[in-house]
Amino acid sequence: MKLQDRLKRTLLLAVIGFAIGGAVGGWSLLQSTNTENQDDGGGHEIVSAKIGGTFSLVDQDGVARTEKDYAGKYKLIYFGFTYCPAICPTELSKMAEAYLSLPSDIQQNIQPIFISVDPDRDTPAVMKGYVGLFMPQLVGLTGTPAQVEAVKKDFKVYAVKVPEGSGSDEYTVDHSSMMYYLTPDGQTVAMFKTGDSVEKIAERIKGSLQLE
Repeated sequence: MKLQDRLKRTLLLAVIGFAIGGAVGGWSLLQSTNTENQDDGGGHEIVSAKIGGTFSLVDQDGVARTEKDYAGKYKLIYFGFTYCPAICPTELSKMAEAYLSLPSDIQQNIQPIFISVDPDRDTPAVMKGYVGLFMPQLVGLTGTPAQVEAVKKDFKVYAVKVPEGSGSDEYTVDHSSMMYYLTPDGQTVAMFKTGDSVEKIAERIKGSLQLE
């Protein structure tokens, strides 16, 4: 399927995904993490000091990127893949809607990021066409399988290939579906589930910046 046709199909399925997004989700890190919430000393509640970390990936323009490129900004991060039929476009649309609903001065302090869990298919060129469907501010990151595995491990992301049929090279990716919200110093202070609303995400972001 051509990229343009696949992207049109993805947007159509995203509409369906909005209807089922509250009921269908991936693996829930909030339920599987036993770490108690902490405070970082600056008024921010830390979901877990063990979730998140450094990364070395490539953006949609083929430029090597690390977490240092986004220093000084809060980060809103979602892990998924461009071939995802419904949940990923639904969650990225939710991210875009929440971000764009914020006042412009708050937007300037937030970096929305989409990280692929399917590096074999999600090349920088594919990522560029995909993230552009949601908003210009969205950065798409991919990399080698080893690079992606490393960032998945740091963020406790579950993702595994699932063949679509016997003898077929086609596959989908079963993965956790969480939106991570990190402070400028890399502390994970919130993780939003598929059932969380645009309003909840936006209010959480505004609340955290009002603490500054």
